[in-house]
Amino acid sequence: MNRTMKLGAAFALAYVFMTSTPVLAEQPVELTPAELSAAQSRTYLVPSNTAYAASIATLQTLGYVDITASKDAGTISAVTETKGKIIYNILWGIGKKKLTQKASLLVESTAANQTQVRLNLIVSETKQRGLWASSFTDGKLVKTAEPYGTFFAALDSEIARRAPSAHPTALTPADTANNTTAATPSAAESASPNGN
Repeated sequence: MNRTMKLGAAFALAYVFMTSTPVLAEQPVELTPAELSAAQSRTYLVPSNTAYAASIATLQTLGYVDITASKDAGTISAVTETKGKIIYNILWGIGKKKLTQKASLLVESTAANQTQVRLNLIVSETKQRGLWASSFTDGKLVKTAEPYGTFFAALDSEIARRAPSAHPTALTPADTANNTTAATPSAAESASPNGN
């Protein structure tokens, strides 16, 4: 009977590992440094005051709390609410664990009516050994595209709501360079009456 129970437990354990493997394989792909830099930054054709206020409103809409902003420096930081979970460690006993996401934004004017918004997202895991013992936190930069895309999609709609006459379309760094050169006509173009 004892041998049968061990064999059944081994098969049950093997079944659990075999069925949980696809879940582990479907984790999001991390971005390369160049892709991450592109995902973290957008340029908008609006004044910096509009982009700054829209960024704060977007953080509130997405559920961030404890928002700290410095308009002079152009920085905004916020964290998500966390729910702690009780854990058990065989060495330390009962403890707590919680995950927090922190957003840090830099909103800066790059030209007249042109503002760049840069976003860093960090996930922090706080663990407490024992219920009344010391705690420690590990932070990690978010390197997947989905959270950045979610933030900038919400920011796009907030900027469009605040500045309907402006063009809140996000520009890539290449578009920004082309936009600057296209906006200033050459001497030959300005001399001709029709610009040709």
